[in-house]
Amino acid sequence: MTIVTIRKWELSDAEALAKALSNKKVMDNLRDGLPYPYTEDDAKQYINAMLAADPADTFAYAVCVDGKVVGSIGAFRQGNIHNRTAELGYYLAEEQWGKGIMTQAVRQLCEVIFETTDILRIFAEPFSHNAGSRRVLEKAGFNFEGTLKNNAFKNGKVLDMVMYSLTRDQYSVRPLEPDEIPEALSLAWEVFSEYEAPVCSADGIEEFRKCLHDEAYLSGVEFYGAFENEKLIGEVSIRSENAHICFFFVKGEYHRRRIGTKLFGFMQRSYVKRSITVNSSPYGVEFYKALGFVPTDEEQTVNGIRFMPMIYEDKSNG
Repeated sequence: MTIVTIRKWELSDAEALAKALSNKKVMDNLRDGLPYPYTEDDAKQYINAMLAADPADTFAYAVCVDGKVVGSIGAFRQGNIHNRTAELGYYLAEEQWGKGIMTQAVRQLCEVIFETTDILRIFAEPFSHNAGSRRVLEKAGFNFEGTLKNNAFKNGKVLDMVMYSLTRDQYSVRPLEPDEIPEALSLAWEVFSEYEAPVCSADGIEEFRKCLHDEAYLSGVEFYGAFENEKLIGEVSIRSENAHICFFFVKGEYHRRRIGTKLFGFMQRSYVKRSITVNSSPYGVEFYKALGFVPTDEEQTVNGIRFMPMIYEDKSNG
């Protein structure tokens, strides 16, 4: 399975960056000002500028597929009364188009910005004819706000542009305090009972219930919660000693809102460069695959609980 990640630029990325950008089809969808052909020296100048920029204002990353640089993504804080908005830009090597790679990169960058900065709104202005870029933004959850008529002059033509935006939502993620853990365990039991217990044996249900109340099992487990305003709507817990996910549940009415993805992304940043394992229920296998987990064995049943052993390997350092 293809694993898409974003990471800070390194000077050693110059060759890959130049190869991706020295392509007229890529350049035709970008603003003017970039040299063509685009050389490794040009790439090194850009990378040095991004590394020297204020990290509170410039959020520039390499886009990697299975550890190899295939594109660029960045968001840049605006000024004056717009200083809590950021403009998004990106491009991808032509051979990687149409694979959903940039959609994943856009989602990852937006999550980082909203979770670690005071930015409230991220916007992008692709050319109106750029169907691929518009599809990326729509799949990443951006809202179409309108057409900017005659907004650009590119390659001798007057062009329309379109405005898309994504705003900080009402959902937040943070580590849970000790007195909040009982509520997280209750949430786990509630969601398990609704979605997994109906296809689980009586022994499996009892085993899961016991884990929720076993102090020895819960020892050394870290809990993270997703909140809508002050309401707990999801939780993930991980055993810090071996980076193994113990529980991962989101209330049913919040499914398909990327709450689980936000939870995992927040937690995973505490375990960068470490493998993370999970024993996924049959219900959760596809979700974990979407996060980048891969199976390590066949489905198993232990103490009445069916699960698929899976692992997430961090590849952000190549």
